[in-house]
Amino acid sequence: MSRYPWSVIVRVLVFFLPLLALYLFSRWSAVQMAGQAHRGDSALGIAVLLGAMTLVMLLGFIVDFVVQLRRRRAFNWLVDVLLIGLLMTPFGWFACNWFGGKDYILCKLPMSLFGTVLDWLGL
Repeated sequence: MSRYPWSVIVRVLVFFLPLLALYLFSRWSAVQMAGQAHRGDSALGIAVLLGAMTLVMLLGFIVDFVVQLRRRRAFNWLVDVLLIGLLMTPFGWFACNWFGGKDYILCKLPMSLFGTVLDWLGL
């Protein structure tokens, strides 16, 4: 267990706050672009920004996972594994759709999880 119990809270906040900020910005941007002719331009920019944020956060959590594993802080690296799994879910969803693996057991979990999140967000 970690000497610092707030380290898990910091990891979760580092995961959720940028995604929440991007989600709120995308909602605001959709309202602002509702009457314009080229609405897809801002959506493409937000999608690229989401992809870049995901890759940077994925790299950061993988580095933190290795550091916590070396320091033998079990609870911290377990939280890192959970967050890395959540960050990898969209990639699994796209890979399963791209390669047509909807019938495989390995693809059913990311597809149903990511589809549920998309339905819950109303996207």
